[in-house]
Amino acid sequence: MRQVFALMAAGLIAGAGAAVYAANEGGGHEHGGYGKGRILEKYDANKNGVLDPEEKAAFERDREARRAEFMKKFDTDGDGQLTDAEKTAMREQMGAMGHGRHEMSPEMRQRMLEKYDVNKNGQLDPEEREAAKRDHEARRAEMLKRFDTDGDGKLSDSERDAMRQQMRSEHGDKKF
Repeated sequence: MRQVFALMAAGLIAGAGAAVYAANEGGGHEHGGYGKGRILEKYDANKNGVLDPEEKAAFERDREARRAEFMKKFDTDGDGQLTDAEKTAMREQMGAMGHGRHEMSPEMRQRMLEKYDVNKNGQLDPEEREAAKRDHEARRAEMLKRFDTDGDGKLSDSERDAMRQQMRSEHGDKKF
């Protein structure tokens, strides 16, 4: 149990380190999460494109606050560790919130198969995955064209919020 918690903590720390690296060196995701653009937008107070020591400290304080909030939310017995039951509850809730990007809900998997499984073998073969990827990139480009009001090639927090609001008004109360 302690090893599992230690691995989870190491993962959180490594993720935060990677995010700081991404902010300073140019790696990371450009949409969602804490990719370079979002980190710099939020923490690069002097707008020089690099997190200075004070800016990194602010990022670390916020990361630690998020971690504490995470533990407060999921560590229901308050022992500072996540039990198997707490981990299960966390995974279920995080999945429902749209996190865990690499795990697909059964409904989403079914929609993907219906749309892209051309040979109907119940899985996406490399060519079918490539078609799905092309469609995803096309949708992403369309969203960028439609909502990137400042023309910088990425969605800021405010542009992303506007996109989500518009999508919800067009498609109901889905998560975007």
